[in-house]
Amino acid sequence: MPTPQPKYDRKDIGSANVRFPTGTGMPDPLDVAIDPYAPTKVSKQVYVKGFQAWPQTGGPFPAVIILHEWWGLNAHFQDLTYRLAQHGYVALAVDQYSRIGGAVTSDAGLAGQLMAKLKPADVMQDLNAATEYLNFQEYVKKNRIAVLGFCMGGSHALSYACARRQLRAAVAFYGKVPQDALSHLQCPVLYHQAEHDDWITQGEVDHLAQTLTARKVPCEVHKYPGTSHAFFNDTRPEVFNANAAAEAWARTLAFLDTYILADHPGVRPLPDSQRVRL
Repeated sequence: MPTPQPKYDRKDIGSANVRFPTGTGMPDPLDVAIDPYAPTKVSKQVYVKGFQAWPQTGGPFPAVIILHEWWGLNAHFQDLTYRLAQHGYVALAVDQYSRIGGAVTSDAGLAGQLMAKLKPADVMQDLNAATEYLNFQEYVKKNRIAVLGFCMGGSHALSYACARRQLRAAVAFYGKVPQDALSHLQCPVLYHQAEHDDWITQGEVDHLAQTLTARKVPCEVHKYPGTSHAFFNDTRPEVFNANAAAEAWARTLAFLDTYILADHPGVRPLPDSQRVRL
């Protein structure tokens, strides 16, 4: 499958390090009018950090939440936000390690320790906060949001798709399948599977496809011959597979283009004001 040409040049993409509160509502400028001492108070809120890229002209745009591997929010995932933004999306890479310092590492032992410290309930709360942050931005199409995750982030992407009914699409690269929660999953799913993967079993991938197919939820599973876990990560030459990565990326873009603006059973329809006019 050929990769579509970007809609925007890299020079037309803006970027920013962002942070937003989790577990509470988005702050409003009127809060200061009500409480003039608000700016001087010490905040007890927990904040989630992220890296965002988006086209600087046009819009509003649909958005994609990107969830990194267990290494942390490194340069590879920052680059991925630019790549998605060039195709007409607001791309937000969420730092899933925000609550534990936002560490980045290349050491597998430390990465495993960081992942083990995460609490699933906190991660889901932080992803809800990321969604509400995006919905708060005037250049984002409200509730036209998908999630894209890799490895640990792929697992969290599928779990979030089960927890967030209004999510429009979920794309997972070699993530663990939340088998007990699939009955709650409403949005279309694209799953990229490595042929040789010691972390993901064939049984759980089959269960994902069979369960969603039986429930008439669109689900695509693609297995890439000769690949290993993390084959998409071009910063890891020992596992990177250029041909498989290019094919998976083209499929991901086509899937997002098909479903992120589409209406699905059980999901609130898109208002007429935000529909694409052909």
